[in-house]
Amino acid sequence: MNPPLDRTVMWLTWRQLFAKHRIWFALVFALAPLLFTLVFRLVADDGDTARLDFFVTLNRQIIIGALLPLAAVVFGTTAFGGEVDDGTLVYLLVKPVQRWQIVLSKFVVAVASTVAVMIPAVFLPWIVLRVAGLPVRTPLAFLVAAFAGAAVYCALFLALGLLTRRALVAGLVYVIGFESILSRSLIGLKSFSVREMAVAIAQAASGGSIVIPEYVVPMSTVWWMGTFMLVGATAWTLRKLIRYELAEQL
Repeated sequence: MNPPLDRTVMWLTWRQLFAKHRIWFALVFALAPLLFTLVFRLVADDGDTARLDFFVTLNRQIIIGALLPLAAVVFGTTAFGGEVDDGTLVYLLVKPVQRWQIVLSKFVVAVASTVAVMIPAVFLPWIVLRVAGLPVRTPLAFLVAAFAGAAVYCALFLALGLLTRRALVAGLVYVIGFESILSRSLIGLKSFSVREMAVAIAQAASGGSIVIPEYVVPMSTVWWMGTFMLVGATAWTLRKLIRYELAEQL
């Protein structure tokens, strides 16, 4: 019985995701929150309450709100998009590997790459801000939220990578236009926002240490909407990959 993940596909995807200048972008995404935290400690640190408020705001607005979708759009669209642009996807399809294994392998690598950026982005500021009111459960809650958000984002952007050769541009338009502007302004759109779902997960996983004063998407909505987006995007990607292979054979 073949394993669900193909090591060759995963290795090729790792190399593709971190080729060229992407490794430097990943380092910037991972270390930028630490820089903001150091500046805060130097110029605005005013006790435990201020540190807790800063940490929650940093994670909600910068890490979950901006860095997570940006990292996911880069890794997610490149997983397939890079091979489509280079014309090498057809050579991957020649491999005696089930198409669902290719999709799953690329999805796992894209999610793992995104989460790898989020781990230092969340934990390094927490280490700098260690206070009594900032237990380890707080950064862990945001990391759980980042993992869930990365899974849904990467599923969407993997599909986008097969849909268009301008996947990165289209993904950035989605992140900036919908996630950063529309979903923050219109309450009715929050239930369709991966960012808002991730914020709701962080609050639920924190055990009360994270309190968001504004409207938070109910966890019931997070479960069914998140599952629908994850499964739907993955199924569409598999269908598109199979159709891509058939088109290349004609």
